Amino acid sequence: MRQDTNDDYSTTSFWYDRLLNPVLNHIRRALAEWITEHQPTRVLDVGCGTGKQLSLLPDDVDAVGIDISDAMLEQAKTQANGKCKRGDATDIPFDENEFDLVISQFALHEKDADTIKRELVEVRRVLKPSGLFSVTDFDVPVKRTCLSNLLGWGIKQIEKKAGDEHYANYTVWMKRGGLDKIMVNSGWNLVEGVSFYKGNVRLAFWRAT
Repeated sequence: MRQDTNDDYSTTSFWYDRLLNPVLNHIRRALAEWITEHQPTRVLDVGCGTGKQLSLLPDDVDAVGIDISDAMLEQAKTQANGKCKRGDATDIPFDENEFDLVISQFALHEKDADTIKRELVEVRRVLKPSGLFSVTDFDVPVKRTCLSNLLGWGIKQIEKKAGDEHYANYTVWMKRGGLDKIMVNSGWNLVEGVSFYKGNVRLAFWRAT
């Protein structure tokens, strides 16, 4: 198959889960356990990637995903049972008030501020009034320790290898205060959240104001 040079994941999609599962799987399972407990009726995974998170959800949850990367969607065919389709997070191909829960995992920090703003508008549109937006992404630790600094440094090195544009957007994301501060400043209320990797990663649930 010819590689799409405009697809950021055309050369890494095959290895994505193999490389990242060891460090992400416990976070993904924490979200799957929350969904199992709270039983949202309809779930949308924005930036579903390889479909790994969708594959962990209970069979009785009506869950779908969108992603703009054809390479990632090709991988999703093998583990998300046809639940992922092509779609842009800034123009979500679903109707208003359609979902109880929208998921985003490590997808916001790699985008520029304007794209993030447009995506958050779309997430608000497709969420039901009582719906929640679950975001897993990088945050600034509340308490700085040697270990949190070391883990933050490691994340920074990984982000550098993702490419100049990706790293530039990550840098802006962190300068803006990371996940919690950006979401609050964008008009979202924190419902609940849990931190991982000494505060460098955050899984949080938000409700639009």
